[in-house]
Amino acid sequence: MLNQLENLAKCVAGNNEFIDQWLQARKGLLVAYYHLIGLKPNKEKHTPLDEEALDAFCHQLVDYLSAGHFHVYDRIVPEGETTSALIYSALQENMQQIMALYDNHLESAIDHDNYLAFQEALSGVGEALANRFILEDKLIQQALEYSVQAASALPAANSADMARPA
Repeated sequence: MLNQLENLAKCVAGNNEFIDQWLQARKGLLVAYYHLIGLKPNKEKHTPLDEEALDAFCHQLVDYLSAGHFHVYDRIVPEGETTSALIYSALQENMQQIMALYDNHLESAIDHDNYLAFQEALSGVGEALANRFILEDKLIQQALEYSVQAASALPAANSADMARPA
């Protein structure tokens, strides 16, 4: 997922400030996730949990989900786009799935010793994030297409239709 993100970031870099910042936030989330799952290479039942890594990941996760829904989505694609409405709906369902895993397993994993359920939840979060990133990438593609269409609709500076100062 991190390699795909880096390739996407290279392709869209500089086109939209919000998208650039959003992809940086995604990178931070992925690094925190990889750090957390990398601490259990054997995935044994009695592998100790790194509470700091879990806490960092949980904070990144909630911040990332919140930023997308409350700050980024409506700033990169104009309201009323039918395709984006379908993507928004799928992203909302995805967020509910991730937050259910968070509320039921990740948040309480620090206090409980149910490692098998925690590992399954962590895997479920990883799968849900992968699906989320696919949806978000579609939204980014749509935003870039819209910005290209909007730019081509503007009159050229040397156009005869352009109003000139007196």
